[in-house]
Amino acid sequence: MTESLESTIFTSLERAKEWLVSELSVYETYDEGHRYPWDNYLWRDEKFRRAHLDVVDARDTKRLYMMHLTVFPHTDDGSPVFGFDLIAGPKKVTGAFHDFSPIDKNHEMLLGFKERVTPMTWSKKRELPEWARNIFSEDMVSAGFITDVEELESVIGLVKANLRYYLSKVGERGDIDFTDAQNKYCFWQKQNPHTPKVMAALGYQDEEVNKFIQECLFPER
Repeated sequence: MTESLESTIFTSLERAKEWLVSELSVYETYDEGHRYPWDNYLWRDEKFRRAHLDVVDARDTKRLYMMHLTVFPHTDDGSPVFGFDLIAGPKKVTGAFHDFSPIDKNHEMLLGFKERVTPMTWSKKRELPEWARNIFSEDMVSAGFITDVEELESVIGLVKANLRYYLSKVGERGDIDFTDAQNKYCFWQKQNPHTPKVMAALGYQDEEVNKFIQECLFPER
């Protein structure tokens, strides 16, 4: 990969971040008191209880770029959890993951997600570990070793379109309490061994990383 192509990948990711911030900034920004040496954004609305975007931009020091976005519906809404995670090194995107993770397994958005992602193909599909299979949908996007900018832009374009679709549908609240289902999602996400390993490799302390994972990334209610 040439330096210019490498720069193009990182530029695509930075533009994606800017788009996500712009798209979500129409909602209320709020502060949970988290203070970390990387970018964290939080939004809430009558339609959803918590949207969280964090970006670790270590291009200059570790040649690494990480992005994470989740949108949680209110606990009386059976809408899936919107999720997007991406990690990129100097020569490739090592992993890009996107899902509507089921809360109510019969929710209409799951079919909508399936219809949107089924036509897409990726050069290399990442196999999901057991902890992930406990919470992610069968249609989850799990792409790895992306070295082609066009493929990366396909992932980003899909995420953008799906976020707009999700935000147009989420918010149909009812009488059923889905707190346990959302807590299950958070619990299994916290079993991912790669998150603390990557953060430690970036030089962050174990205590700081653990607090971030427990209280900011995937807080249970």
